[in-house]
Amino acid sequence: MFTLTAIAADLGLGGSLANVIGGIIGIVLFTYLGTFMQDYLMKRFPKQFNRKFTRTNRMLVRVKQRFGLGGVAALTPIILSIPVGVMFALALTHDKRKILVSMITSILFWATILFLPYYLFDLNVVQWVKHVFG
Repeated sequence: MFTLTAIAADLGLGGSLANVIGGIIGIVLFTYLGTFMQDYLMKRFPKQFNRKFTRTNRMLVRVKQRFGLGGVAALTPIILSIPVGVMFALALTHDKRKILVSMITSILFWATILFLPYYLFDLNVVQWVKHVFG
């Protein structure tokens, strides 16, 4: 989401790099602080987290079965936000190294797909996608 905003706001190469670095810092912070945040939320709102069959739980199980951690990581920079994607990943696995590697790889992949054509070839990928699908 922030990647598309950085392109739309025409922040330049510095803004794009700051976007990527900020995303990586966010991934690291939420990966290591996410467990504490989940524990706090479970204590603060116990009724919300003790329900067995909620929409969110069903969706989590569906994503885990179909796509796994890689699918969540691929959707995080574009559709989900960094905090939501990392919390989702922490619910799938507790291996923080695996989460870090997959999320950082995903953010670098999407930055490459969206920023390189824009800055090297003056091709606005976002505008092109809007033109094709809009």
